Amino acid sequence: MSPFENQIPIVNSEDVILLSSTSSASTSDFKPEVCEVCGDRVNSRRYGASACLGCTVFFRRAIVNKMQYRCLRDQNCFISHTYRCACRYCRFQKCLRVGMQPSAIQRRDIVGPRKTSRDEKSRSPDVIIIDAESENFLQEWASFQKIQFSEHLQYFVDHQVDVAFHKDSSNFVKFRRRARAADVNIMLKLALKQASEWGNRLKLFKKLNIESKKSVLAEYYLAFMLIDQGLKTSKEADLGIWLLQNGSFMHPDYFFGLPVDNIGFAESMKVKIQLHQNFVSELLHCVGNPFRKLEIDEVECAALKTILLLTPSCSKRAIYAGQEGALAGFYQKCMEELMEHSKNKDPERAAERFGEIMLLIGSIRCGVKTIYNQTRVSDLFNFMKFDDTVKEILLT
Repeated sequence: MSPFENQIPIVNSEDVILLSSTSSASTSDFKPEVCEVCGDRVNSRRYGASACLGCTVFFRRAIVNKMQYRCLRDQNCFISHTYRCACRYCRFQKCLRVGMQPSAIQRRDIVGPRKTSRDEKSRSPDVIIIDAESENFLQEWASFQKIQFSEHLQYFVDHQVDVAFHKDSSNFVKFRRRARAADVNIMLKLALKQASEWGNRLKLFKKLNIESKKSVLAEYYLAFMLIDQGLKTSKEADLGIWLLQNGSFMHPDYFFGLPVDNIGFAESMKVKIQLHQNFVSELLHCVGNPFRKLEIDEVECAALKTILLLTPSCSKRAIYAGQEGALAGFYQKCMEELMEHSKNKDPERAAERFGEIMLLIGSIRCGVKTIYNQTRVSDLFNFMKFDDTVKEILLT
């Protein structure tokens, strides 16, 4: 199955309002009731004011979970259907201003929704969409990331790639082998698969058409791969070593790890050796060393992956056109939780740490450019044969 399938239609039945042909009022006199908070179509007045389903659910969650929101501007943000997710503080304050009552929250709202039946569960989709209003937005991403990490080694085994490392009885790695062409091809396919899965959990990305998804993924899956490898390198590798997802390694010295008998090369190998040194050194400089210095953790990796998906630098501008409000909401939620995580991890220099993590976005994109250059040169000079699926995205 193509990683770009399973898109959902942008328009659904809930977006269409049907007017009865037997209505006594003329169409010119018809004024549909709108949500007093954001202007969307009204769903109910259960909490004291006319509100759409989105604002009703938002208000209930805020009260039930005793949320404390913060505005990053002047506490006077414009709340509309398009931008209602951009500032939760101002949205909640407007809920109160228009008359929504915290006291109207019933016990059943606090306890939560009824349990779904087995048949209902069987109809639920395999892909769980992560919502910007989730109370633990980044933690949900980190939990999904943990699942993806657990799939790495088996994916290489399933593609007939032999084990890249061995551990002793004390669970210490005693041997690693050099990365080979097969490792590189499989790591790229794995990254493309998992980056697509990650994207399809985000409603914004899932709504894009196939061509737009390809445009985003052409850069994003390499950034996604660098984050995974950068984390593994910073936690498991010795200085000067870059690790792939399966634990095989690359070193700036092309001959590092080769048997002494195999060290020797023709004059034509000089270009390949120099390119290899530049490539691995740049990955360590852009990603590996900063990750190690900052002691980047899994939640921060999840934040970086999500920010890069929300802010693609692909050639198509305004890739999320029509979804600007939701985009602003996701981005702000991610920023807020990353800042909160920085405070918990390093209270004395939380702001500096937050800034250093954000600067990694540019470093990761430099790493992506390095991979582009290396793969194109390798393909041009036949240094390596790439998988057709990877070539379609990477080299076209």
